[in-house]
Amino acid sequence: MSGGRIAYLSRIKAISAVAVVILHTFYSAYSKALPDGQRAALMSVRNLTTWAVPCFVMVTGALLLDPKRELTYKKLFGKMILRMCITLLAFTLIFSCFDALLIKKDFSGGTFAEALKTTVFGGGWPHIWYLYLMIALYLTMPAYKLITKAAGKRDILYLCVVYAVFLSVIPTANTLLGSDKNIAFYICTSSVYPLYLFLGYAMHQGFIKPGLIPSMLMALIGAGSTVGLTVYSTTHETKFASLLNNYSFVLTAITAIGVYGLLMCSKDRSPALIDKVAAELESCSFGIYLLHLIPLKVIFAAAKFKPMEHGGYITLLGIAAGVTVLSYAATKLLKLIPGVKKII
Repeated sequence: MSGGRIAYLSRIKAISAVAVVILHTFYSAYSKALPDGQRAALMSVRNLTTWAVPCFVMVTGALLLDPKRELTYKKLFGKMILRMCITLLAFTLIFSCFDALLIKKDFSGGTFAEALKTTVFGGGWPHIWYLYLMIALYLTMPAYKLITKAAGKRDILYLCVVYAVFLSVIPTANTLLGSDKNIAFYICTSSVYPLYLFLGYAMHQGFIKPGLIPSMLMALIGAGSTVGLTVYSTTHETKFASLLNNYSFVLTAITAIGVYGLLMCSKDRSPALIDKVAAELESCSFGIYLLHLIPLKVIFAAAKFKPMEHGGYITLLGIAAGVTVLSYAATKLLKLIPGVKKII
């Protein structure tokens, strides 16, 4: 740890940020007109990287649910939630202007009104949903912190098991069984993300210690099964197709826990250079997340570039690397602006 930064959490956020860029790069190249093999490969990479958002949430849980970390209502509303709301409004407006100028080619005063409408009712760029998620998690954080302040190891493990069963296992089973055979038992919460919050906290506190080999097995089993199901779903009509990009899918949870566990096990094993790079990427991870779709939109939506006709997967990896570097550089520059620095 340096300057308050926890090394393995920096690595997780850095790698997750890169994974999100790869996810959107390969998915942007996807088209139903492509041959089955290419569609399967593109979707496999996309589905292989869905662990990134759960890992982001697990890091949030590891940090904010720590009983030793004070969270006042002033900080919660005056800093954390306010930051997300300003970011949501500002970037919805930026993305709406981008679409009006480069995609629709019809910019008018109505663009601003449409951006405000989109902020409230949704329908903007797909990755903006994460900001709504963070606002919701922040709003519930005081209640969750009451749990971690009073709960012991057994209580937290119990909560993780209950959440895993009702927020991941049963929703997965219900999708596979079909709407006419849904398991009747449910828990009164609407999303899987509290599971990831408490998993991150439990692993960070040492309540759950998967170890190197179990973590590696979980990551490999989750990733291998995901690829197999993706390839099969490309040419067959299956119920797995809707699960593979769902954060409540059991395989997504298993992969996320495996990746998180692997990086936890790397606490004292990474060279200083890797930690320095990870710290840099981590410090700009939110900006990278917000900005990376802009160059991807320019490449795929505005320029209509077809990478599978110009180098294929190598080109896509190059685009992902270039977009990561460009988004990082843009974030660093924006951070030089005092007002902007506070939100990204």
